[in-house]
Amino acid sequence: MAHLPSTITHPCDHLTGDYKTWLSRAVNVDVVVIGGGVAGLSALNTLFTHGVKDILLLEAQDRLGGRVHTIRQDGVLVEEGAEWIHGGEQNSLYRLATKLDAVDTNLPDDAWDHRFVTQDGRLVDSEVYELAELLMNKCKENGMLVPFYNTSYGQYYIDRIQEAYRPGNNTASGKALLHYLEHMVNYEEGTGSWQDMSARDADQFINYGDDHQWQDGYDTLISQLTVGIPDSTMKLSSPVCKIFWDTPDQARVLVVTLEGDTFLAQHVIVTASIGHIRERHKHIFSPELPASLVTAFMAVHLGVANKVQVGWDEPWWGTDPLDLHIIWTTFDLPLDMSWLYGEVNIYSIHRHRGVLQLFVTGANSIHVENLPEDIIKKHVLYLLKRVTGENIPQPTFFRRMQDFMSGVDFGDTNINSFDKQCSPILSQKQKEECPVVVWAGEHTHNTRYGTVDGAMDTGKREALRIVSLIKSSSSLLPAVEN
Repeated sequence: MAHLPSTITHPCDHLTGDYKTWLSRAVNVDVVVIGGGVAGLSALNTLFTHGVKDILLLEAQDRLGGRVHTIRQDGVLVEEGAEWIHGGEQNSLYRLATKLDAVDTNLPDDAWDHRFVTQDGRLVDSEVYELAELLMNKCKENGMLVPFYNTSYGQYYIDRIQEAYRPGNNTASGKALLHYLEHMVNYEEGTGSWQDMSARDADQFINYGDDHQWQDGYDTLISQLTVGIPDSTMKLSSPVCKIFWDTPDQARVLVVTLEGDTFLAQHVIVTASIGHIRERHKHIFSPELPASLVTAFMAVHLGVANKVQVGWDEPWWGTDPLDLHIIWTTFDLPLDMSWLYGEVNIYSIHRHRGVLQLFVTGANSIHVENLPEDIIKKHVLYLLKRVTGENIPQPTFFRRMQDFMSGVDFGDTNINSFDKQCSPILSQKQKEECPVVVWAGEHTHNTRYGTVDGAMDTGKREALRIVSLIKSSSSLLPAVEN
């Protein structure tokens, strides 16, 4: 959704009622899972397959999947959200997709039409791309980022270009290379700016190898996670407005939705996005969350990103899928078109070679969200005509994907461990320490943050924690009389 002014109130701000009223009509349930994205569905699936059946998932939207959202339109399949399985056998998601025989075969590199041009269509030597790729791969090697632990992730690249590119950073070609590299890194990391990323935190990420794609859409995963689970356990269009986690007279958690539905749970698994938690935690949780937990949440930011997809019945650029790299050497666009400066790679999408995709990040993403679709289309066609020199036919397919990605931006504070953001909230009523609220989601994974597999694994992690608690005698509570 577009970024609205802060004066706009949230629907939950208009919720009526009070604690006693909500408690009096609460439905008892063992576990409430908040959020129907991959983390929430993974938690639900794990609970269900381990025999915990008294569960309920609450999802704010009218669909499941979160940022996994496959669109099928006019015979074209595109991913509005997550697109890649990042890595091979080390990745639990890849192993699942392989078991389902659902991983597509990657095209060999020589099957692509690789082009390297300036914004005016002049050919550029591919060494620009090769140097950028070299530096991006080098930073993944052990110890490469250590000298930059007290500065930003972007500083690594700025310094290394100075060393690796003979003309240097301050030449016209060096500045063009630096601009290209910055936006390629932002694409890969899903971040607004490489200067907002802590090198120390970035170094925690474990790379699992090459990317892969689903044969028939990422929603194959959503179907798999929900297979065999009764529809009655998943309640859509149910935003959670209140979570009373330290209630005056219960060792349980009271959850209240926008519609006033209330549930009294032994345990709650929160999988809401880090952006939503940062924005709404003071309104949702009663009492307020522990200060240490809030500090950990506030240290992580939401990386805003968008996609623009434009297609034709037949590819006008040739028969091979296009991989077009743009090296900006001059910046002469009108202000309303300035978002195009961030476009350094336009490429054919999965299985639809007549459809091209642009990835928009950071401030450019916010700018694009506030432009009408017809203007965005006009801008894209202008850029394609300028860089290729061809008369571009009117497209037959166009989509602007808004605010799809929740990549992780690291602020000035090094997080060092994402464990801080998944510290469970303990019950104050029970004699033994018992987590009543636990956290899952891509922002709670130490080494695979910002990935779908990270979200899936954390959902399973917290569900297994709850399974263990429910099966232990200390966690079995009698039904509460309202």
